[in-house]
Amino acid sequence: MQRALISVATLGSIGLLATNATAQNDISWASFTQDNSRIPSTGLVQNDTQEKDYAWGDLDKDGYTDLVIVRKQPFTTSGHYANVLLMNQGGTLVDQTAAYASASDVPGDQGFLTPTNDRDVQLADVNGDDWLDIITVTTFSLGTPKHISHPRIYINLGEDGGGNWLGLEYQEARFPDLGAAPFFCGVGVGDVTGDGAVDLYFAHYHQNAPVDLDDRLVINDGTGFFTDESVARMTFDMRQSSFGVSANIADMNGDGVMDVIKDTALGSTGASGPSTHISYNDPNNEGFFNIKDTVYSGAPYHTNVGDINMDALPDLVMSDDGTDRYLLNMGNDALGRVNWGLNSLTGSSGFGSNNLITDLNNDGWGDIIICDVDVDISGCSRDMLIYHNRGGVVGGNVTMTIEGGGGFDGVTGMTNAQQTGVHDIAVFDIDNDGDLDFVVGRCAGTECYMNNLDPAPPTGITVLCDPASDHAQGNYAKLDSSTLGAATPSGLHLAATDGPSGEFGFFLVSSNGSANLSVFNGVLCVGSPSGRYNSDIATNQGLPQLNSIGQFDGAGVLQNIVGSSVSGDGFDVPSELPYSPPGQSIVPGSTWYFQLWFRDLDGGSPSANFSNMLEVAFP
Repeated sequence: MQRALISVATLGSIGLLATNATAQNDISWASFTQDNSRIPSTGLVQNDTQEKDYAWGDLDKDGYTDLVIVRKQPFTTSGHYANVLLMNQGGTLVDQTAAYASASDVPGDQGFLTPTNDRDVQLADVNGDDWLDIITVTTFSLGTPKHISHPRIYINLGEDGGGNWLGLEYQEARFPDLGAAPFFCGVGVGDVTGDGAVDLYFAHYHQNAPVDLDDRLVINDGTGFFTDESVARMTFDMRQSSFGVSANIADMNGDGVMDVIKDTALGSTGASGPSTHISYNDPNNEGFFNIKDTVYSGAPYHTNVGDINMDALPDLVMSDDGTDRYLLNMGNDALGRVNWGLNSLTGSSGFGSNNLITDLNNDGWGDIIICDVDVDISGCSRDMLIYHNRGGVVGGNVTMTIEGGGGFDGVTGMTNAQQTGVHDIAVFDIDNDGDLDFVVGRCAGTECYMNNLDPAPPTGITVLCDPASDHAQGNYAKLDSSTLGAATPSGLHLAATDGPSGEFGFFLVSSNGSANLSVFNGVLCVGSPSGRYNSDIATNQGLPQLNSIGQFDGAGVLQNIVGSSVSGDGFDVPSELPYSPPGQSIVPGSTWYFQLWFRDLDGGSPSANFSNMLEVAFP
């Protein structure tokens, strides 16, 4: 019912149109301070030189992001290694492996403490209990028992009756037997059947027959138990692999069903040649794949998905044996396949591996990070490359500037030497201050870098369009400029009072405050282009609890709908602003305008109204 009430407003009718946006072009665009006190100095962390992969999320629901580290055998050496669980305790990552990740239902197995050879890790709620579980992917374990040779699922046990987190338990029966040699290197996570449960796609790593070269698509029964349905749902050509390193599950063409993206770095008899391809899910028979589309034919060692040019369409980044690339999603052809714009990333050093698309400076444009590959290739001397997305036209091409390799130094606080020999990088908000920090896994050990984009509360507040138009209950809704605090993502918290009880509203933002248009029952004061805050914006920033939708209580105070604010009633404004429009971010020296739209019943007919407007200057 709430969704229906809110959706009645047709904001497009009042000129809220998309616009182009450009990023800042400052040379110094990101600043970090090395702070290894936030990661363990003992155990398998700071001094660990082993190759590793990362995944992060809030495992115990305490509001802080935790880090999972899987440690893997390099290609030319042998051995198995234990994994590490770092729990975030108020901004410090603490090794809690033995306490919370050593349980198993296999006799003699000790969970993370059991040496395995895990080459990928993902977090997802596999059993639908709203707690993040852990999926690890093992390789080079031929001849070992199933609980060592196969992928592993660690079920999050949630809390006891007293609010104490119970940790994780490895449960062998979650996966079926996938054959004698499941040489998997990457896993994609997503709901391909549309039943609300996450399914998994494993990319096969082995290069030569007689070892089975098939990838595996395993389907979730809804309770976290999986069945191998690869042959029934995908063609032979889709499943074939040789040195398949990564896999993703995402809706690439916007048809509402989830597709599979995987890369194959080598060619072998009976297997697909080097390429990145998409297996498209059939929207008329969801869960069954009907089109294979090769989108790149180089030698990709890792492929990832994210939005690079701020159009909310999924783009691709690929680490290649030669030149690294990014592909921009340019919309679909007549068959529903994405048309791609291929772009080269200059300065790549070859053999790049783990990569990701992430907005490091909160300007709305997706930056790119590409890490090194094996520790024993070229003495672990290749660079981690950071590409600054300087923006462009929304939905069009962008300008990328390279960091690393002795060149551009727009990322301060990290030397070029500190960007060499990086296996993987974790990028998340360690201290909950609204910006993205680094945990960097290098051949020389693990390091932590804290982002210096901490927001300061705004001081220049001007109330405009005051008084606003009366609503049907005889008052006018007021934005309260007194509820400001540095604890919010941007330093700004919005609250509204004197609204019509029981009605819903959401906040608008613009860089222009000159509209003053009579719309519905009130006056729209924020100028065009304007945007609406929604959960997608906050989720991209790592703050999924934020949403600007609220409802006025009996006293006329706007109460957040559950989880929409960490600072009380109203809305904690993210540093990142809506994609379309205006698709920028709150930066020092900028001025932004805020206003509340709300439902207003005038004579019993559905309509809407607006509050006063706040002009906010950020220091």
